[in-house]
Amino acid sequence: MASLPILGGIALLIGLIILALKFAQKSSSTSTTTSSSSTLTKKANSSTNKPLNRKVTLNPEADAKYILNTLTPKSTPLEILYAIATSPDNITVATKSLELRADVVQRKLAHLAEQEKKAEDAQANATLDELLNEDDDDAWASDDEDDEAAQLAKAAKEEKKKQAAALAKATGKDAQDVTKVMLEGVDDDVLGMQWVKKNLTALGVWPPPKYATKNNINMDAPTERNLIMTMGRLNARALNSHPDLLQAGPTGKIDPTYFQSTMEYRQRVGQQLDNVLRFACTLRSFQLACAVLDAIVMFKIGCMDAHSEVELKWFQNFMEEKYGKEGTPKLILEDTYLGVPTEEPSKDKEENKTEAEKKEEEKNKLVQLIAQSRQVTTTDDKMSLEMQITRQHAEAFTKEKLALCQRQGIPPQIGMQAYRESWFIIVRAYKLNEDGSRMSNWDGAMGGSNPNHFEVLKGNKHAIFDMLTEDTIASFEKEFVGSDVSDRKVIVGWPFVISNVAQKSGKVKIHLPPPDVPGKYEFSVTIKSQEFLCGVEEFKLVVDIAQGVKKKKDEKQEEDKEGKKDK
Repeated sequence: MASLPILGGIALLIGLIILALKFAQKSSSTSTTTSSSSTLTKKANSSTNKPLNRKVTLNPEADAKYILNTLTPKSTPLEILYAIATSPDNITVATKSLELRADVVQRKLAHLAEQEKKAEDAQANATLDELLNEDDDDAWASDDEDDEAAQLAKAAKEEKKKQAAALAKATGKDAQDVTKVMLEGVDDDVLGMQWVKKNLTALGVWPPPKYATKNNINMDAPTERNLIMTMGRLNARALNSHPDLLQAGPTGKIDPTYFQSTMEYRQRVGQQLDNVLRFACTLRSFQLACAVLDAIVMFKIGCMDAHSEVELKWFQNFMEEKYGKEGTPKLILEDTYLGVPTEEPSKDKEENKTEAEKKEEEKNKLVQLIAQSRQVTTTDDKMSLEMQITRQHAEAFTKEKLALCQRQGIPPQIGMQAYRESWFIIVRAYKLNEDGSRMSNWDGAMGGSNPNHFEVLKGNKHAIFDMLTEDTIASFEKEFVGSDVSDRKVIVGWPFVISNVAQKSGKVKIHLPPPDVPGKYEFSVTIKSQEFLCGVEEFKLVVDIAQGVKKKKDEKQEEDKEGKKDK
């Protein structure tokens, strides 16, 4: 029995010796890894504590100036999209996006390295319990692990960790967030910009077709990023149906640093295309305006050519499959009129009208018909182009939208609010010869203003004119020199938007200036969609313009002077 204390002392001594050896091993391991990881740890801490500034400073005026001076009257839809992709503001945004992505990549790599180091340390350095319980798991059991106070302390510690994690997430300092971001090139099988580029190359659209640069392959990173987003959008059908993407989507293997940026990019490009359309109409360029409208549709739908028979057939089949045969977007134009402006008829419901009101309405219609029969003169303030437009697809679209709201559990009055359908009307004018043929050398004088609209813009100090370089002005002025200028000159560009999907029909009225010289004129009206790949609606109206009575410019001033003399 006396030997038991001696044996216990020997066992304790052996345990202490083993513990000392392990401690020495741990110290050595720690000293060798500290120096190698210090740089990475400092880098991670610096990145975490000092996040990059996400703000960018944009210069819309300089951006618009670049885009406008990159275009010509003969710019194609692709060239318009390239100009927007390489504009200063878009390059600035792309540069910042790449910087933020690099920061996320760096932080994630640093975090993964730190986690790997901790795992190695945990495996190499056993705890005292592990050392002394290696042969007997029950020898050093904790006497108080089931103690109520211990459990409360453990619960308090866990709650504190949760609060700290919530605070870190709210302040943007949550390292765990970085580990959850799936990054192409860091995580396995994650799709991002490089995957899109590879598939665009396979489709034969990378480098971008007819993109003018000295070296397409070595374009700078921000330019490449924007052009990949542009070409990715134009080829969205092929990319979205790719097996890789269909498999990666449900598993979350999508790089948000690219795909989320594409949504923001689409919104910016849409706004810039609208601005370029206004620019084209301000400079009266019919060819450029049509190219911009094509670019808008191509970018929204996702196709490389708005006039391709293959694309048009695909779109028609797609719409018929989704909405039925009556679901193909089409405008039916009726009651077209060009002449003296007329009053709008009453919109009161028929059942709410008294007999007196009905008689008054009939009288007003008669007055309207008489007014329409009056000939327009050169001195009239304006003419009125009027048309009744019926949307063939209204009913089919409404049924589908209602069904969609029901499937998603969205109240129809809310689900319908976001609907938007845009169309654009372009009017050109031709002076006709006595035999009805178009006069090739008409100067286009209308509304009593200088037919040279560039001189008008310059004289009015128009903001757009001030942005143009001499070369740009020369290229657009050249468009209006020579014969058949009327083919290339816009008189009016007018957008109209349908915000009620159920609206079946409505009347559109556009005011135009009358020509300065009496005679017979033909007005050509072109209507193009800004939403759909569908046929262009066109019609022509011929009107006789009579010589009007010249108005005295200072007639009112002379009357005022006479009045003062009488006093």
